[in-house]
Amino acid sequence: MQPKPTKKRSWFRMALVAALVCFSVAGIIMIFAPEQDSSFSPVTMADLNGVWTTPHPTYQDRFLQFDNGTITFGWGADGMGSYTIDDIDSEPDAEGAQVHIRYIDLAETAYQFNFCYMAQSGGLIWMKNQKGIYWFRTSDQPIHTANFK
Repeated sequence: MQPKPTKKRSWFRMALVAALVCFSVAGIIMIFAPEQDSSFSPVTMADLNGVWTTPHPTYQDRFLQFDNGTITFGWGADGMGSYTIDDIDSEPDAEGAQVHIRYIDLAETAYQFNFCYMAQSGGLIWMKNQKGIYWFRTSDQPIHTANFK
């Protein structure tokens, strides 16, 4: 005749099974969860503040300006337009960060402006649809008076 298992053995066995299940689930999560870059810092308005220009001939008379929740687009001979930034979001990208800015005009129509940003060497901005056109920060402080549209 076999001895009856004691309550201590039953609890020990249950605890052992629970621990194995927990370690198994943790292992599966670590293997299949997407890798996250723990060194990524979200892009803020402070990172973008100032005036950005490009030496590219097509856009030599254009600029971007970020200032205290405002974005201003310089359109060359067509003037400029300023808009209130409603939201800024960013996510890691292979080359820096993808930045998504939601801005609104005076009629409260919302627009989206997406670009890539790299903080090194004073900052660099480029649009994925404009290959080889890079915007550099030329002033840390805004120099154009806002002209809201």
